[in-house]
Amino acid sequence: MAERVLSLRARLVTTMALLFLAGTVVMYLAARVYGQRAADLSYDRLLSGSALSIAETLSVDDTEVRVDIPYAALDMLSAAPEDRVFYRVFGPGHQTITGYEDLPGAIPARAGGDEPSEVPEPRFFDARYRGEMVRFVLLGRQLAQPGLRGWVWVQVGQTRRAREQLAQELVLGALLPIALLTLLALALVWFGVGRALRPLEAISADLARRQPSDLHALQPRVPDEVGPMVAAMNGFMRRLEGNMSGLRAFIGDAAHQIRTPLAALRAQAQLALDEEDPREMRAGLLNVERNAARLTRLVNQLLSEAMVMHRADVRHFESFDLVDVIKRAMRDAVPMSDDVQVGLISSITRAPMRGDAVLLGEAIKNLIDNAIRHGTPGHSGPDAEVDIVLHQASDKYQLMVSDRGPGIAEEDRQRIFERFERGDTRSSGAGLGMAIVSRVVVSHGGSIELIDREGGGLTVRMILEAAK
Repeated sequence: MAERVLSLRARLVTTMALLFLAGTVVMYLAARVYGQRAADLSYDRLLSGSALSIAETLSVDDTEVRVDIPYAALDMLSAAPEDRVFYRVFGPGHQTITGYEDLPGAIPARAGGDEPSEVPEPRFFDARYRGEMVRFVLLGRQLAQPGLRGWVWVQVGQTRRAREQLAQELVLGALLPIALLTLLALALVWFGVGRALRPLEAISADLARRQPSDLHALQPRVPDEVGPMVAAMNGFMRRLEGNMSGLRAFIGDAAHQIRTPLAALRAQAQLALDEEDPREMRAGLLNVERNAARLTRLVNQLLSEAMVMHRADVRHFESFDLVDVIKRAMRDAVPMSDDVQVGLISSITRAPMRGDAVLLGEAIKNLIDNAIRHGTPGHSGPDAEVDIVLHQASDKYQLMVSDRGPGIAEEDRQRIFERFERGDTRSSGAGLGMAIVSRVVVSHGGSIELIDREGGGLTVRMILEAAK
């Protein structure tokens, strides 16, 4: 079962949602820190005001410190009824004057450990008391009365329930609009992505309406980001159209080339069947065998051309040794040449290059076969000579296949590389060999030419790129 793939819209919106979610988490953490600080600042002012109100009531009676806790001092903190309030007033020697004796806390001290020499700023701190976190403020007043000198401290604490509630409200108040804006942004992204993908939908609709043979270029108005994809599709369709045109031409040519020899073969077979004289019947069967051989060669060359066309378009290039390819081509082609002498002359033992070894082997076999069939008078004797020469010059290989035949006229040498063209009209060949060789050489970025051989004959010279 094929794995389900998310649409582009779903992928983009999912990515945006994850980014928004990450941003929301970061903003939540930042908002919580800010809300906590804002709540502390707000309630710390109330806490400090309450301690100041108590400190204002401090008085000395002889050698005793008196304090009158005003109702308003603690009433300031009553705005948070769910919170509990604790206080303590203690004088010199840490003796409690009034309030809770076990409140946690420490008196600000100088480096030497003595009490401060001047009035310190109110000190705020958090401490756990009676199972809850409590926010405390510690405020000091210095006494300088006859018979009583030192510091009196006022400590007021309040649990953090109201602070936490206020901080939470601040956080929710900040995040709720952000969450709504995030949802709105995602909806806009969903709509915007759908709008942005409409050109792709138009391309899909255009392709769906086409006939299988309709390969003309797409011409939609698309954004710049989609332009390379459309250009690639148009390039692909151009190549496909070229391949289909070549295939149609190949099928038409093959049908035309095969139809005539098949008709002749059938007619000759019919004539042989009608003969009563065994000698005439044998002569007819020899004609049938000769035409069958020609037809076999034609079919083989057509199949070879089809293979070359396909592999030349695919261009599946690999590293190989050209010397090995030449030797294999000689083994395949030379045994069919009777007693013709075919020799290899190479100034190098290895010729590394990149390309399609099968195509080059097919091209070299065609050259050897052509040289044997058309370039060796009588197919035997001292003149029946085919030479294969390989040299390297810089980053190029020069491969030459030479024969001792009559050659090809200068005006016919360019025409010979076209399909179904033959240098000798009396030849039984199909006229595909040199066309196949030319296509293979061009697909490898090389060149090919026909030149006269010294002493008579024809040389086919190929220039190929050496491996870098």
